[in-house]
Amino acid sequence: MLASRSSIGLQTPRGPVFHFTHKTTTTKRRTLVALAAAPADADDVFENVFDPSYLGLTQGPIAAPSVPALESIDAASSVVTASAAGAASTASSPDPASISSAASTLVDSVDSVAADLFPAVSNVVSLLPEPIQGVVSTIVNDVVGLATLHPTIEGGLRLFAIYYLLFARPSPLVAALDFYVLRPLSKLTGAKFSENDFTIRDRLGNGNYGQVYEGLRTQKNGVPDLKTRELTPEQKQRRVVLKKTNLDREGIRRNFLGAGTMARGAAETGVVEDYLCSRMAAHPLVKPYMAEYLGSFIAETFQGNFTLGSQWLVWKFETDSTLGDALGGMLGAFPESLGPLVLGQRKSEALAESDPVKRDALVIKAVMAKLFKAMEKMHSLGIVHRDIKPDNILITQQGGVKIIDFGAACDMSTGINFNPLYGMLDPRYSAPEEVIMPKTFPSAPVPLLAALAAPIAWQYGRPDLFDTYSAGIVMLQMAVPQLRSQQGQRGFNQALAQCDYDLARWRNASVMAQRCDFELLDRQGGAGWDLVCRLVREKNQYNRGRLSASGALRHRYFTLPDL
Repeated sequence: MLASRSSIGLQTPRGPVFHFTHKTTTTKRRTLVALAAAPADADDVFENVFDPSYLGLTQGPIAAPSVPALESIDAASSVVTASAAGAASTASSPDPASISSAASTLVDSVDSVAADLFPAVSNVVSLLPEPIQGVVSTIVNDVVGLATLHPTIEGGLRLFAIYYLLFARPSPLVAALDFYVLRPLSKLTGAKFSENDFTIRDRLGNGNYGQVYEGLRTQKNGVPDLKTRELTPEQKQRRVVLKKTNLDREGIRRNFLGAGTMARGAAETGVVEDYLCSRMAAHPLVKPYMAEYLGSFIAETFQGNFTLGSQWLVWKFETDSTLGDALGGMLGAFPESLGPLVLGQRKSEALAESDPVKRDALVIKAVMAKLFKAMEKMHSLGIVHRDIKPDNILITQQGGVKIIDFGAACDMSTGINFNPLYGMLDPRYSAPEEVIMPKTFPSAPVPLLAALAAPIAWQYGRPDLFDTYSAGIVMLQMAVPQLRSQQGQRGFNQALAQCDYDLARWRNASVMAQRCDFELLDRQGGAGWDLVCRLVREKNQYNRGRLSASGALRHRYFTLPDL
């Protein structure tokens, strides 16, 4: 037997959908058999495997052999596995004939399964609209060819293109749909707000690009709320957060988002944040990890705090407590003040009596796990925050962790708010490279081209590692009390830079480190310390060297129980 060829045509009520031909060659069978039955000197086998005369490549095909039943796959696999196990447990070589027979049977069985599946696939394809049946048929052919080790160059390229467009991260197809389809649709079908829909209450904070207020959505009868000290339960259900972006001379350039450039003022920064928050709100897997975004509007009158022409962004009010508030002691002693929220009231109280140090360690672990999960989801869309810090991390009443303030963020899947030479950052938490991509990286093209190149650019520059460095600094602040104050953080950053961003070296050589308490990081055999050392460090020459958010979640600090 040198080769076998099977030809299967899928039939539908309208006729054949597609025609698939697959070939089982002696090349594949002899290769598998030779490797399975390798003698003690395997070099001889590998030398023969690539010998054309040994593989029978010079001989033509003959009649097809009989194909065993589907159940023979398990039997053949068991024989091969048992034979391999026997080879490992005994000094003598296994019986080559039995292994050869099992491997040959396994190869034939795979081809048999592929042939048996075609009738079922035919029925499914026949239910599809006729214009796309040919496309689906082609894809099925490609998949089956790959699964049965009979791929073609054209089929491989098609499957790679499908994978690249749909499943590579960040997905080019998702990015393009978000920008060119969902964004215009959301503008047409989304909620339409105006200044008459809200009553401004207290100011919550200030920034370089705007002010943040607490507000209430106007009642359905249109009557504005009177400003009172306490809110009724009904009013609490209507609470919102409003962010007013500052007006500046720069203004907003025409088609700024579509130009593939960085915001150059407060007004354009507001446009960026509106787009990014709208985009994340449209993705169910990302939305729960960000503050719930409701929309934006431009004020059309002078009314109270509203200024004609000013842009306002609106979120649902979920909490006014940030991790920065907790670290600053505004919620009580840290980290125990967060125990009831992130661990639950009962567990927190029980640990407070039995092992308060373990409670504190579990609080920090829970917050960091949720932060890394939020970052992982955000990065899956190609969005880099660039300003991860305690003040931009909400702690909700349900114990959730949400990321806020995307004014400095950029979307690497479309090039929005990206410039390889510049970036918005907070030097207290910024990575030492200060920009998210190598400075030699080209500026962003139009969003469509940026989307197509996004997976390649992401793997080349790993911009997400900029955020994980900041997360590592946040974890250090939570775990080491001496690093929570501004003075302590300033001294730490200076000393770390002098140690070339080597945490281990800083801990051993710095005078400041000798006064620090690392108890919460040294638990679990130093798992927490090892994690921050893998986050707070410089990138290497390949733009790697730091853990990603997904890599951090797989670290033993999270996977091993805290005993």
